[in-house]
Amino acid sequence: MNWRRSLAAFLLCWALLLPLFSVAALAQELPRAETVWHSSDWGLPKGFNPLLPSVDWGTTMMYPSLYMYSRFSDEWIPYAAESYKWIDKYTLEIKIRGEAKWWDGRPVTANDVKYTFELGKKYTIGALSPMWDYIEEVQVIDQKTLRLVTSEAKLNYFQMLGLLTTFILPQHRWSSLEAQLGGKIASEYMEQRPEDIVGAGPYRLLRFTEDTFCYARVDDWWGKDLFGLPRPKYICHRTFKDNPAAALAFEAGELDSMTHFTPKIWELWEVKKLERRTYFAKQPYYLGDSPILLYMNYEKKALADPNVRRAIAHAIPFDELISKPYYNYSIRASPSLIVHTSPAAKYIDKKLEPMYPVYDLAKAAKILDDAGIVDRNGDGIRELPDGTELKGLTIQVPYGWTDWMAMCEIIAQNLRKIGIEVTPEFPDFSVWWQRSIDKQLDLNLGWSAGVGYAHPWNVFRFVMDPRLSHPAGNWANYKNTEVIPLIDAIPKETDPAKLQEYYSKLQEIFLRDLPGVPLFYGAVWYEYSTEYWVGWPAEENQRWFDTMWSYPTNLPIWFYIAPKGQDPTYPAWIERLKFPTSKIFEDLAKVLAAPPTPPPPTPGVTTVTVEKTVTQVQVRTEVQTVQQTQLATVTRTETVTDVTLAGVAAIVALIVGVVAGLAVGRRRRPT
Repeated sequence: MNWRRSLAAFLLCWALLLPLFSVAALAQELPRAETVWHSSDWGLPKGFNPLLPSVDWGTTMMYPSLYMYSRFSDEWIPYAAESYKWIDKYTLEIKIRGEAKWWDGRPVTANDVKYTFELGKKYTIGALSPMWDYIEEVQVIDQKTLRLVTSEAKLNYFQMLGLLTTFILPQHRWSSLEAQLGGKIASEYMEQRPEDIVGAGPYRLLRFTEDTFCYARVDDWWGKDLFGLPRPKYICHRTFKDNPAAALAFEAGELDSMTHFTPKIWELWEVKKLERRTYFAKQPYYLGDSPILLYMNYEKKALADPNVRRAIAHAIPFDELISKPYYNYSIRASPSLIVHTSPAAKYIDKKLEPMYPVYDLAKAAKILDDAGIVDRNGDGIRELPDGTELKGLTIQVPYGWTDWMAMCEIIAQNLRKIGIEVTPEFPDFSVWWQRSIDKQLDLNLGWSAGVGYAHPWNVFRFVMDPRLSHPAGNWANYKNTEVIPLIDAIPKETDPAKLQEYYSKLQEIFLRDLPGVPLFYGAVWYEYSTEYWVGWPAEENQRWFDTMWSYPTNLPIWFYIAPKGQDPTYPAWIERLKFPTSKIFEDLAKVLAAPPTPPPPTPGVTTVTVEKTVTQVQVRTEVQTVQQTQLATVTRTETVTDVTLAGVAAIVALIVGVVAGLAVGRRRRPT
């Protein structure tokens, strides 16, 4: 028996030490001056298939999008796309760069975009399926030209712009996988053989272990002549069991950057004098983004009662959550759901402030008392009028998120004080994520949508749209269809008064129903070290930055950091290519203001309207679009011209052209 115990102990020690050996081996194999070590992810490897609900960090670095977008500067950079053009109110045309190629040498095409996006019509894919609520089709004009087409019923410019940052897959590879696996490509296929992956980004998967995965630079990348090559030859990610473990590695110089909560982060440079920083050198240290909410599951009977939800909201010690577990890394979020430090604050309806939750345990208890939700058996737990006990509830966040874990403990303690029994539970991230998808969480802390061109519409949609489900949104499983017309009207509206009316109504409904409680603005976790790499984005340099988990949109960061001792030159192409969101809408406004342009003539056929001469036949075409279980019918009217009139039409066109030329004279043609 002793030898068995010894063997078991040996195997256990080996299992614990193996990850350290794998990290050490990789660290020795990859030159430190050429390798960036980063940490963001949690849990076991999830796979490198971008169609999965959750993927390993860096997966989308391997795939292109049409554009890159920074929510913090509200600017765009064309990536696989070369240009865009509004054709009309409903149609955005995109030209793909001629140079864009997959790693196997095949071109990135419009058909690749169409195929990728249409996977979201066939299968439930968080990143792709919701777009079909807002577009009718993806038209392929030629190999390098596509059009995103919507309709009056689906018109939503915010969502159309969102398609520009969506990853693109190579049709020639993924259609073969789909033929073999069907819908499993979006739910089970993990894509874990680096040699099989066909991407078009500047990094490809080199290898991975249970807690470490590395990407290697693609030195013959198609974008080399346009963008240059990124500076790090290797980018490696390490996964830790919790925040403290990651913080220790960061302090020890084992990581160059990370996105983990660290208590008193400022002590690293102010007290210990280490070459470490966050985006801001002083409080709040981090950029703020989306409101973090306490979500309450509408499908849980005890939480479906609005009085219970309102009482819970008044039992939350907002200031304590921010000052203690969060170390003042943020500020309290506006109860309106609108980020009050953003330009969208103009939409906050101050007349609704009396509806805002405030921390008041006595008020929370009174709300329950007045609703007849009282303790009937003296066990300290309240019951609904029908006898349902407010017990057996859980509040969950992933293990290792120590700041949120502490918040859960505080909230649970306070709810116990008003007669609601809630137990904190901290599963592994993958378990927590799956429970969210399966609608099994009672209360949980979660993010929403943040600043950028679509705010505040995006946060109301994320939190309240009953058509959505985790991970795309509606984490509270809210069922109120009253909000749908408002959510759908806003992206089509330009009248400021109408927009204010819609946003005020959404705020009122949210504060009335409380599917969640805004707590604070989520800190954009981002810590960096200048021990080995310099030139990181920071307050003082205002370099292109989104988040360290948003790829490919944050790719420029790898092009401007540099090994210590070298110049972290800011690439000229970033300044040359970037443009603000306002330009896209200005270009749209020009198209909407211009007189309608006749369609281009069909080769060999010229269409001209001549009174009592040209015969036109109206042809009605029914196009059916299937999205999951919904059937939408779009009616189009096409004009078919009598071909025998082409010769006459050409002459008429010539005459019209001459007359128009004389009339216009020297007037400059608009561009």
